[in-house]
Amino acid sequence: RGWQLARRVKEDHGQALFGLAINHYDPRHRNLFATTGSNRATIYELESDGGVTVRQVYVDADRNESFFTCAWSIECGTGDCVLAVAGQLGMIRVINCQTHSVTRTFLGHGNSINDLRFHPYKPALLLSASKDESIRLWDVEACVCVALFTGDMGHRGEVLSIDFHLDGERFVSAGMDNAIKVWSLKQCADAIAKAETFDPWSSSKQKRKAKTEGGGTNDAARTPPS
Repeated sequence: RGWQLARRVKEDHGQALFGLAINHYDPRHRNLFATTGSNRATIYELESDGGVTVRQVYVDADRNESFFTCAWSIECGTGDCVLAVAGQLGMIRVINCQTHSVTRTFLGHGNSINDLRFHPYKPALLLSASKDESIRLWDVEACVCVALFTGDMGHRGEVLSIDFHLDGERFVSAGMDNAIKVWSLKQCADAIAKAETFDPWSSSKQKRKAKTEGGGTNDAARTPPS
C-alpha cells in the first residue's frame, strides 16, 4: 500500500522482456530507457507526467534472434547516443540512436550473451557475459576484443550478470555456478591503452594494400592479445 502505478505498457510481439536499461550515461537523454524482447529493442521516453512514448524501435533481420540485454553509452567521436544489444545468437549490435543505424557488430562468444555493461567513464569499453562461461571486454570504437576472462579462475557455468564498480578498475560477475567473482582491470591496462590508439579503418586499408602487393597481413591489424 502507498504505491501507485503511473503507467503500464505492453509490447505487441508477445514475448518476454528480458532486458531494460535507463540511460544514465548521456545527461542530454536521461529520460530515455530501452527494453529488449524477441528480436526487438525499443527505446522509450519517460515523460514528466509519468507517460511513456515510443521513440525508436530496432528489429533484427534474423527472426531467430532474441535479445536478452541492452546497455547505453555515447560514441566517442561524435557524442551520439548509442545502445548495445545482444542475446540468443551471441552477437553484439551497437546502434547509433542519432543515425538510426547499426554501426558495429561483434562476434566472439560461443553461445548466447546474457548481460552487457559499459565502463562508467570510458564509453568505448563494453563487458559481455555469456552462456559459454566467459566474459569479454571489448573496445567498440577500435572494434577489438581487449580481454577474455575465463579459464581456471573463471566461472564453471554460464555467466548471468556483470557490473562495473564506479572506480572503473574492477567489475563483479555472477553465474549459474553459484559464484560471485571480483575482477581487476589492472592486468589488462596495457591492452586497453593499445586499443584506445588502434585505428581499425587504417589497419583495414593496410591489410588490403598488403594483400594487393602479395605480402602477408600487417601485425597492427590483429586483435590485441587477451
